[in-house]
Amino acid sequence: MSKRIKRWGIDIDGVMYHWDKTARYMLREILPNSPYSKDGPLGREATTWTYIKDNIAPEHWSWLWNEGVQLGLFRHGHMFPGTIQAIRKLAERGDVIAITTRPKQAVPDTLAWLAYQKLPIAGIHILTREEPKSSVLPHCDVYLDDKPENCDDLAENTAGKVFLMTRPNNLWSTFNPRVYGWSDFLLEVL
Repeated sequence: MSKRIKRWGIDIDGVMYHWDKTARYMLREILPNSPYSKDGPLGREATTWTYIKDNIAPEHWSWLWNEGVQLGLFRHGHMFPGTIQAIRKLAERGDVIAITTRPKQAVPDTLAWLAYQKLPIAGIHILTREEPKSSVLPHCDVYLDDKPENCDDLAENTAGKVFLMTRPNNLWSTFNPRVYGWSDFLLEVL
């Protein structure tokens, strides 16, 4: 009898990819004639889910999701510390399945970003219509996400163990269990 492979459902933005940092950089440095500076609100990490949107002009929010996407919002940027090592450790114990929600026009850049990182990903699900992450089949044994609403959905609609990756923009959430970084997550699941 063969041993069943564990499936790890791992979010990209806010878990692997530091989307907030990249978006703030693009608005400060790439946006033509940017009125934003590093010593203003866009120089600090987001403390709410709508932090960036709340601190910029509506036309700049639109720029970010149109020209910003075309200029690399989902192609360039940093991973959170420990991501590469953690994904490799998880892959030694099963299949790492990337599950993310992104705009349709960001799909090619998402695939390019993942390919460039050379992470041992066994599957990728890019949800472009705001589908719930629980719609991805087969379900995973363990999930890691930074959006409390996604964690609620996964906890209610799958049999997987769900963890919330704590970030400054989700401190308000009462979802548990939560982890405070990759090493904390690995201690919980390996």
